[in-house]
Order: sequence, then structure tokens, then C-alpha cells
Amino acid sequence: MYGTVSEICIKLLKKYENNEKVAVIVWTAEDVRETGAEYHPSADDADSVLRTIGESDCDIMYRYGINQAFVAGVLREMAAGRPPRQISIPENELRALLPAICTGLDYVDDASGEARAALETLRLVLDSPSA
Repeated sequence: MYGTVSEICIKLLKKYENNEKVAVIVWTAEDVRETGAEYHPSADDADSVLRTIGESDCDIMYRYGINQAFVAGVLREMAAGRPPRQISIPENELRALLPAICTGLDYVDDASGEARAALETLRLVLDSPSA
């Protein structure tokens, strides 16, 4: 179930007898933010994860559980679907970092060549007259 405390209590009372025993596991937005801190979830992200938890198929809940790995997986999928951020760094700071980046690249597994291509693009931008 997903909703406010009041909404969920009403749903439970409609579905179960007043004195029937049930077990309830609660996830809050704070729990989601804490569990997925490495993904820097926004308030909307946390709400979306709570909705996903609340709308999950019972079979998934019983078979796999709604745990930290589940929450991290939902946040990971959300992060992967976002477009890359555009950031701005002053040229002098990039030039100062370039030697460290080149040295560090020797220790990176770059089988696809993606990191080297990005470094080459950075060099070209810094060396171009309009930069």
C-alpha cells in the first residue's frame, strides 16, 4: 500500500477486521534517502520509490522482499534514466587538473576507450583557439 498514514489506515480497516492481527513493514521517505544516499535522491525520487514499493506485486514482495537492495535497484534505474548533467568548470582549473587526470587514467580499466576519448575531447577543447 502507498499513501499517507491516514489513507493506509483507512485501507487496512476496509480490508481487515478491526482486531485482526497483521504485520506491517513501513518505509518512509527518510528511509529511502538514507538507504540510497549514494544516488542523492530528491524528495520526488523518494516519493517515487515509495510509490513503487506500495504498488509492487505481492508475489515480488513475498518472493524477493522489499529491502535495501530493492530500494537501491529502483534508485539505480532512476539514475540511469536521467540525462547527464551539464557542468561548467573554469578553464584554468581544468588545465591544472589535466596532468592528474592523465596520470590517473593509467590506473583505470578503459577497455571501451571511452575515458581516453573523453580525455582527448577535453584536450582538443582546451587547445582550440576559441576555448
